[in-house]
Amino acid sequence: MQADIFTLFVNFIKTLLPTAFEEYAGLIASLPVFALIYVFYLIVIRSVMLTFRKVGMPREASGGIIFGVRLLFFAFALLFLLASAGSVLSAYIVAGGAVLGAFIGLAFSKALQNIVSGFYVLVARPFRVGDYVRMGDSEGIVVEITLNYTRLLRPDHTRQIIPNSTTIDQRLTNFRVRVDDYFDERGMEFDRDVFDLDGEEETRFRDAVHKLRNLLKGDEVYRYTFDIELEKTCSQSEAKAYFTKVCQKWEESFILPPEFFFWSSAATSITYRFAFVVIDPKEIFTKGQDFKAELAQFSTK
Repeated sequence: MQADIFTLFVNFIKTLLPTAFEEYAGLIASLPVFALIYVFYLIVIRSVMLTFRKVGMPREASGGIIFGVRLLFFAFALLFLLASAGSVLSAYIVAGGAVLGAFIGLAFSKALQNIVSGFYVLVARPFRVGDYVRMGDSEGIVVEITLNYTRLLRPDHTRQIIPNSTTIDQRLTNFRVRVDDYFDERGMEFDRDVFDLDGEEETRFRDAVHKLRNLLKGDEVYRYTFDIELEKTCSQSEAKAYFTKVCQKWEESFILPPEFFFWSSAATSITYRFAFVVIDPKEIFTKGQDFKAELAQFSTK
């Protein structure tokens, strides 16, 4: 019955068109159908998103399902177009698709690579939503993971979209660590001189360790690291004294007192690495940035 109605509508369109354009009647008649399909698509996508939000499904999982629904609608619309375009126009569409397929394939290969990389990210989970990560030259809090891209909230509160293929290819650092693993990895190698910077008794170190141990086993924190590069012409003793003073000033602001150590040396510069531990990654945006800014003042002194 629906096919008969559509056929009648196509025949009606043919009566309005010149003879040379009658083959396009099916395509023109399908335009209202495409409009209805698009409206139905918007309703379905909106309903799916609201449902996932109510049940608390992670964004990385819901994003993949929504992408699959979009592909399904696209495939249905394409099949309907070929079925309603008419034999002549369908032949042109198929022939044109063969010619354009190579060009579209080259463009789609990158998208396909992103999707494959997205599956890897979802399965291997090198990071998850809420982690503070550094990807190449970009860093921030992961706010969304889809099959195509990963979205970061950067320290300047802008959001950066990184294709998943780029995510896999770049050097990745996830600053999230488990508390129990953190102790196991450092073990007896704690440099207590770093945590007890002025040579006083170890009460500060013990208090800091106690703060961490008060967290339940398996809880996670973020140990953020960054580098400061100094010219070799600078007084290294003055630099260390200043860095030590700043770390002492900020020791109550973090779970453990901030630490620094020699990292690398180049022909004209020396690099020191700094580290501090927080529970909430957003503190890297606030306390962490203020801490870095104060350390950077040494170069202006």
